[in-house]
This record gives sequence, structure tokens and C-alpha cells, in this order.
Amino acid sequence: METIRVKPVTIIGNCPANLTLESEVQIQGMNLGNPNGNPICFLALSHLPVSTWQLQSGSRFFAHSSCPGCITDLDDENRVVFLLGHEDKWELCKVISEYLQLSKQYEEPKQALKLKREAMQHQNHGEFPEALDKMKAALKEMQSAASSTED
Repeated sequence: METIRVKPVTIIGNCPANLTLESEVQIQGMNLGNPNGNPICFLALSHLPVSTWQLQSGSRFFAHSSCPGCITDLDDENRVVFLLGHEDKWELCKVISEYLQLSKQYEEPKQALKLKREAMQHQNHGEFPEALDKMKAALKEMQSAASSTED
């Protein structure tokens, strides 16, 4: 069974469990591993099983999942979005996640869209190193578009 890596990619507000963008845990079968001794949030873990099952079943190799948030003051939102992915495709998972985050904020340039489509074709054929190369190039296009928009 695949080892699933889990790490926060977005933290909205302040996480009461003190999770950071550097926190990471691993799921191996039914066991939770914490190789770096990072904080683990019980509430967040309660929302990961469906995504974990999809990854363990092989129907996907990455997913995003969000905890429900810990709201003590209704004016403040505290929520963490997690990236889950197969350990052997972790670099690709992180690049896809970063690309998706940028695509929510900025329009995707034509070249980035083309590279993303090519990456998806490679993924569909099980060609993950090639998909990683294409997604890295697509991410670079997105980053360039984002920086030129901010100027």
C-alpha cells in the first residue's frame, strides 16, 4: 500500500494546533507516522479519511482536503488546507498544488495551459517523471504571469 504524505499548503487565520506550512505527517496503511515530530490536529485528521482512501485505492495520487476550522470567534476563520499525495510522486503533487493555488488567483497563460494538458496526458499514461517536467514548466509560466501582474 502506498505511503501517503500529508502537509498543510494553506493556513487561513491561526491554527490552534500550531500546524505550519512545514508540518508533515505520513499515513502508511492504517498507521499515522510523524517522522519530524510535528503537531498533529485531531480535528483535521477526522477529515482526511475519504481522501486517504481514494489515494490508497489508487483512484488518485494526490488530493486536497480541508479541516472544518476551529472557530472560537465567529469573526475569525481558522482553517487548514492539506495536500495529500503518494510518497513516490510527492514532488509532482507539490508542483500541482502550487500551480492550482496560483491558478485561483491569476489567469492561466496559454503556454501554462498547454504544458498542464501535456502533463495530464503523461499522468494518464503513467509517465510521472515526464509529467513532473511539464508541470514544473507550467508552474514557471504561472509564476512569471503572477509576478508580472503584481508589478
